[in-house]
Amino acid sequence: MTSSTASETLFEVFCDNHGICWEKVPVGKNRTPDYMVSIGSQSICFELKQIDEDEDFQNAQGVCTRTVGDHIRRKITDSRKQIQVGAKLGVPSVLLIYNNLDPLQLFGTEQHDFIAAMYGELTVVLKDSRIVESYQGRNSLLRENHNSSFSAVGHLRHSADGPGVRLYENAFARIPLPAALLPFYIEYVHVEVNYRAA
Repeated sequence: MTSSTASETLFEVFCDNHGICWEKVPVGKNRTPDYMVSIGSQSICFELKQIDEDEDFQNAQGVCTRTVGDHIRRKITDSRKQIQVGAKLGVPSVLLIYNNLDPLQLFGTEQHDFIAAMYGELTVVLKDSRIVESYQGRNSLLRENHNSSFSAVGHLRHSADGPGVRLYENAFARIPLPAALLPFYIEYVHVEVNYRAA
């Protein structure tokens, strides 16, 4: 038996604290999501990934550098096969990311990191030194007919009230997460996407 990761332990505590029925998906020869949960009458697959290391986090001079969205992009890419399993079953499938690197859980997992990784880098068009248009698109990992198995990508984190979950919807999901059925303790972020293919 393998020991649980920090993200698995935190997720199980979150579920137990809120009376969410969960079960670990048995590991087989093929890649599968980590958990199947029931919220009301809705089953949802969850794949958990955690950020454990980054050579750019607090170097010897105490300076951190990063590219917005890179941590999230890597986790989306790493979890595609697991997420596709749930989607093929017709079940909403969610990637949850836990920042085990930064005690503040911010380095690479702030809201703009999720949005940039999912929908692309924010680009602005200037005319006469004024912004006349803004859109997302370059380096997007979720778009129409690409990674549409993801129903949402979320942040599993510590909070003052215990473990918390914030989900960012995938506007291009084949199987959308039924946001109206989500309980109040799961924060759900609907993003207005002004997407342009790069």
